[in-house]
Amino acid sequence: LLEECGDETIIDQGNRCKRIISGLLNFARQSRVLRQPTDIAELIEKTIRTAPDVSNVHVTVDSQLADPVADVDPDQMIQVLTNLYTNAQQAMPEGGDLTVTLTDDPESITIKVNDTGVGVPAEHMPKIFDPFFTTKQVGMGTGLGLAVSDGIVKMHKGQISAESNTDRSKGPTGTTFTITLPRHESGAS
Repeated sequence: LLEECGDETIIDQGNRCKRIISGLLNFARQSRVLRQPTDIAELIEKTIRTAPDVSNVHVTVDSQLADPVADVDPDQMIQVLTNLYTNAQQAMPEGGDLTVTLTDDPESITIKVNDTGVGVPAEHMPKIFDPFFTTKQVGMGTGLGLAVSDGIVKMHKGQISAESNTDRSKGPTGTTFTITLPRHESGAS
């Protein structure tokens, strides 16, 4: 079938699919956030319990929360956390450490998901939240997980960012995603 299609047709159809998915992502970002008081530490534990277990990955949760409750949409936040957790596991095919650190202040809660995996090359970092961008092998990822996660965090009026190192000479390899969420909707700007 591909031999019958010209390169131009393939590119046109690929771009068409990209526009459709971008439209779906925009629609998803406009959906409502159903905030409710949620214990973020319990939400993290629930996410870890229900995610697939990888035997050679050691998971640690370091909760330093003075107050674990924030007004979030728990189902949407589980989607974000599951994506970050799964990505971290996949970044450590030989095993490693996955650490989730929770901190807070009166206005916000911060969730850091850190892995000791291979890291994301510096040239890819500006694109990691773009729809369809993936560093995974063909068939292993769609490139939508981080784009959707970014949209969900933004709907919560929060921020998500990432830091990564692939060069052992500069320190431990791995990636850290940091999510900062306002504790209450009124605290959103």
